[in-house]
Amino acid sequence: MKKIYVILPLLLLFVLGACSPEEYDRLDPDAIPLVSGLEDAIVITVDEETNTVTFKLDKPGYSPVWIFEDDKYAAENDFQRIFPKAGDYTVEMKVSNRNGISDGSVTKTFHIEKSLITGFGGFVYDSEYNLWKSATVDDPTFYYAPGWEPIDDPAYSLSGTAYTVTLPTATSDTWQAQMMMKTNISANAATNYDFSVILTSTKDHPGVTVKLTDAASDDSFFFQEKIELEANQPKCFWMSDMPGIDMAAIKLVFDFGNNVADTEVRIEDIVLKDHANDDGTVVPDRDAFDEGRTLDAGEYTTGIVGKWTWEPTTQGHFGCGETSDNPTGWWSAAPNEKKDWGLYDDMMTFGADGSYLFDPGEGGEIYVNMNCSFHHELYLDDEEDYLVPVEPQTATYELVEEAGVHYLKLPPKTLFSYMPSDDVYDNPKYKITKMTTTMMELSSTGEGISWKYRLKKVD
Repeated sequence: MKKIYVILPLLLLFVLGACSPEEYDRLDPDAIPLVSGLEDAIVITVDEETNTVTFKLDKPGYSPVWIFEDDKYAAENDFQRIFPKAGDYTVEMKVSNRNGISDGSVTKTFHIEKSLITGFGGFVYDSEYNLWKSATVDDPTFYYAPGWEPIDDPAYSLSGTAYTVTLPTATSDTWQAQMMMKTNISANAATNYDFSVILTSTKDHPGVTVKLTDAASDDSFFFQEKIELEANQPKCFWMSDMPGIDMAAIKLVFDFGNNVADTEVRIEDIVLKDHANDDGTVVPDRDAFDEGRTLDAGEYTTGIVGKWTWEPTTQGHFGCGETSDNPTGWWSAAPNEKKDWGLYDDMMTFGADGSYLFDPGEGGEIYVNMNCSFHHELYLDDEEDYLVPVEPQTATYELVEEAGVHYLKLPPKTLFSYMPSDDVYDNPKYKITKMTTTMMELSSTGEGISWKYRLKKVD
């Protein structure tokens, strides 16, 4: 379906521009449409599988204008938009005709039940090969001991395939908030296994421990791993082709230690299966970088906060071209091509308060283009770029929008990993070409040449 996003004044010009000169002369400001009485004609439908929301005005003769919280607009009936994150949202509706747009508006609220999962979604829960689905699973038991002082077990519920655990009290260490589920599933050393589970926390969590172990011995286990969770963002923990272990009964353990108070964790779609039984799942390369979910421009302000370094596993993670729209048109770096140039250990940290920190990493050097004047005494006159020792540098940053394009701007003479030119050093301005939950692609804006930077979030 065609989607039209417009700024409200432009929409008005569009409405007026559709009229002939004679019609324009007959515009009647007193005939601007009213929204009163249209509240019940607004139909908002949420597809909980895809998080696609349909906005419809069920009233012939009226043209709706949908106004969203992130300042995007849409002038279309039966308009659809995807909302990746769970939560409550509002949409404001005005109506228009050839005489103009209503002064008043109607605001409606709608709810998204679950966030869309990013990255690999796990093995198929409803597969005939899922041992967990047909197993006898005991009711969970708990060890809940903030500060290592046991308190009452946390509340939990089971609905369909999902357990929900409520942790009212903060804990400060691993193993202070354990949840254990014993099963009648056995395992053997002759079989390799696959496992997956989807976890969602209502609060950021530095690492939920997942352990699949022998019910008779915690020292015999398939894995004991941590998975970091972003608030309200489901994430899949998975293992594939695990060597088997002889176990009469398997126990699954989760530990929520280091949780903040009033955290709720959802555990769903647990799968354990024989690796030889193909359920149709395409398992990703575990070494491949997960780009996560693409962010809307309205999410850049919060999405950029954190620590960033280079993501060098992709062809074209670094390069140059004629324009910022094609910053690798002239040259494109192969994966890890610049590993010996002090580039990939650089760290750029963006604070929620607008603070910025550049850390040159363990090498303590910044990579400089041979045509720069920055400490040019270190250039070896060999037509090769050069390295300059630098100290960590603090500054500020801002995100700006110019003609619909978003930029990262730093103060003059602020370091930002590779230094391509004096112009970029004197005016550090980087076009944001893509930002996801885990990755950001930028291009520097210089005279006659642009450079590409592909970064990954590490915190």
